[in-house]
Amino acid sequence: MNKIFTICVLTMMFTGVNLNAQRKDITVTLQPTATYTWFDNNTAIEDGVMFGGRLGFGFGEAIELKVVYEKSNDLRNTVSDIGAFSEDFINNFNNRNVDIERIGGEFKANIPTRGMFVPYLTLGGGVQTLTFDIAAVDAPRNEQESKQIYANIGIGTQLRLGKRLFLNLEAKNTVFNMNPASVLYQEGQDQSEIENWLGDNTTNRMYNWSVLAGLQLYLGGREPGEMSDLDKAYYNKFSGGSSGFKLIIEPVGAYINFDDDTNLADAYFIGGKVGFDLNQYVGLRGYYYQATKNEKISTDWEDMAMYGGDFIAKLNVSRGLVPYINLGGGYLNVYDTYVGKDGVASASSGYFAKGGIGLNVPVSRNFEIFGDANMMFTSERADNDLENTISPDELRKHTMFTVGVRFQLGKKADDTDEILERRIDNRVDERTEIYQDRIDSLESQLVDAYKNNDTEKAVAIIEKKKDIEREKDGMSEDTKSNSTTTEKGSRVEMTPKELEDLIQKVIQGVDEESLKPQTTEDRIDRLERLLLEINTGTYKQNMAPARQEDASQQILNKLNELETKIDENTDRINNLGNNENNQDKTLIIAPGQQTNVPNVPMTRPTETQIITDNDGNTTVKTQDGNNGVATGWVINEGMSIFTGFVVADEASMIIGIRGNYAFTNSPFKFMPDLYLAPGKSTGFGINANVVIPFDVNAGIILQPYAGLGLGYNNAVGESTFSPNLVLGTTFNLLGGKLFADYTAHNFVDIHRISVGYKFQF
Repeated sequence: MNKIFTICVLTMMFTGVNLNAQRKDITVTLQPTATYTWFDNNTAIEDGVMFGGRLGFGFGEAIELKVVYEKSNDLRNTVSDIGAFSEDFINNFNNRNVDIERIGGEFKANIPTRGMFVPYLTLGGGVQTLTFDIAAVDAPRNEQESKQIYANIGIGTQLRLGKRLFLNLEAKNTVFNMNPASVLYQEGQDQSEIENWLGDNTTNRMYNWSVLAGLQLYLGGREPGEMSDLDKAYYNKFSGGSSGFKLIIEPVGAYINFDDDTNLADAYFIGGKVGFDLNQYVGLRGYYYQATKNEKISTDWEDMAMYGGDFIAKLNVSRGLVPYINLGGGYLNVYDTYVGKDGVASASSGYFAKGGIGLNVPVSRNFEIFGDANMMFTSERADNDLENTISPDELRKHTMFTVGVRFQLGKKADDTDEILERRIDNRVDERTEIYQDRIDSLESQLVDAYKNNDTEKAVAIIEKKKDIEREKDGMSEDTKSNSTTTEKGSRVEMTPKELEDLIQKVIQGVDEESLKPQTTEDRIDRLERLLLEINTGTYKQNMAPARQEDASQQILNKLNELETKIDENTDRINNLGNNENNQDKTLIIAPGQQTNVPNVPMTRPTETQIITDNDGNTTVKTQDGNNGVATGWVINEGMSIFTGFVVADEASMIIGIRGNYAFTNSPFKFMPDLYLAPGKSTGFGINANVVIPFDVNAGIILQPYAGLGLGYNNAVGESTFSPNLVLGTTFNLLGGKLFADYTAHNFVDIHRISVGYKFQF
């Protein structure tokens, strides 16, 4: 029960985090890991920790292939959990180290939910090696090895720590077949009880649950959403000329060199594959091949066929030679009438697994030539019983070579010329918008200058605004220079009296023209030009200082009056819009009238945004107008790392990670954590705690907190699934927070002291 609960908690604890999936394109992945395993009782191996790493490739956001290596840390054999031996046998059994080493591969499929978490599934397999000592007590060591083929399946979730760094948390079940007598056997030991137990125990299949934590680093690739539509079009154009889903048809020829220890004769096969490519990186194929007789290419068919499926992962998508990885399996159907190379009908049908590498050679957009080489594995057991195979020595290894042609039917890549034209138009619109934003900013400053009667500032802003407007309209510096010279030449010919008449005419004229179909902005523009002219250039030279100041003041007063009218009109429009949106009543009050204004809730409507990215994924965001900013009810406050020690029957150092989450409109904090306690008896703990901080007004920079939680802890001689009591405090430091806390697991059974640092990501 504890194992099942722990695995469920591990899967759900970190699902409240908003993060992107991995990187796009082809990536290299590096991942150190730590795994705690509850071994099947019948393995006669104690539960414990394994450390290791994974190295592989990522193909887009969804698919990863990895090479896996793991090695145990301080595991021992045991008979106490089996429950089939006498007390005397258990008391006299000598527990010894059992070293476990695993080398294999793993397929990882990330589920692109685009939601609050990124779950994934794993499927893997490989070879496990057990090393143990069977020497009698006080005798020299006599180490033996036992190998098993293993397979596992898992589920997990991924937590983003940085742009290329992720924390993977997963639960998995590893299955292998083994004879436990090999681990229990010791020279000089009474074997009768072991033999009796093995006689009663008819199954050798072991199911082993485990939890894993690993830091995964992605090298290469781009983040989701980095490619523009133009980038994608060029990318597709130069990587096959197609985009998205493609239907694949492949006529194929193959040759299999069967293991010499089988009665299968080497043969050519003719057949075909049908499938699809999900994107530029990965695809699936189903196939059927029929063997030909006498190791010749012909239509004289042999009584043997094979069918199955393949997973294809390309290692690049360039327009040229494209290497790929090929993984699959199927069924080798040997008919009853088949006569093998020994001249007898003794070969068996059965399942097979295979994998290899290949090369694509593009000929045109929809036509390619390809070839691959594969290792193919079947079992030597009766009826080719691959399922119950224990050791890799029981496998039969065959070599398979395949060549064929590929026809792909898919959507043609977008026209890059059309997209480029749209991109240029968009850039022009964006540039125009930038100019308009600058003009709007200057106009806001200009209104303040009018209100403050600041002629000097107003003139400077008007000059700058006119320059930006000319740039926006595409005028060159030469055009502006010629225009200014002509205007100045005409102004020189005006007498001071003519100039004053012109000023008065403009000032008086803007009021008279208000009755004509001319906008307020037009009148403001005319006054601004006049203000600029009388304070710069030759107009300034032809006017007395006192007259210049008086005229400028009249213009500023008139500009201020027009701006006030614009503000009043804007307020009326906004009020009408707000009344319509909120369905409020509009009250019209005549001058001198008094009325009671009803109590209307001062609320703002909820705003909903529907955002669609370049990949067609749609996200709906809702913002409550009353709260100002809506971020969801869970807020990610960063990731913590910590160290310290745990104390129970023994003491051990610990290292761990902690999540930090807050809730909107709530003072409580959610702090799930996971730690390892390495040492002679390696342990771990996984906990989910809720705390409440307290404000301290004592002139010190700290914030204590207290809380309760629940967790499973198996460390320093104690194992408990129980409630927790947490007491601690935080200190602000270097943009993050230093913290120290005490946790009592099951209140008195295990004591933990932790010191760590919370990062703001």
